[in-house]
Amino acid sequence: MANLTVGDVLDRARAFEARLEEFYATVRDTAQSDGVRLLTHYLSRHRDHLPMALQALSPARRRHVRAVTLKYDDTEFRPERAFDTLTVSADLKSADFLDMAIGLVERLISLYRWLLSQPLGSEASVLVQSLLKIEETHVVELKKTKAMDYF
Repeated sequence: MANLTVGDVLDRARAFEARLEEFYATVRDTAQSDGVRLLTHYLSRHRDHLPMALQALSPARRRHVRAVTLKYDDTEFRPERAFDTLTVSADLKSADFLDMAIGLVERLISLYRWLLSQPLGSEASVLVQSLLKIEETHVVELKKTKAMDYF
């Protein structure tokens, strides 16, 4: 097994967020519902979550955290696989779209929880806990938005 680092996993998370942004653009261009299109603009801001957490660290600390070697590899999280089963139709309803978005964010939550199960050291743990809190808060916001049935 090749050595997997925190940086490798963060790169996977970044690739996932880039693919998420592409997915939201596809939904925006396909959906007929104004509510769904409006939600895509809000959800595309997800790409800011990882940089937001990383900005708290100096460049030297970021390099140090990225270099932390993990005890075992996570073969379950592959960003490209998360979108294979999602289909987008022109008549997509906002509740269904929000369910998709929640499911996608929950994949990142699982990834960050898995990272926290590794022996990371304090700096890396603080970073991953920060990422986990951002994503958990995001899921709560999405669930509240769905419950409001505004869109």
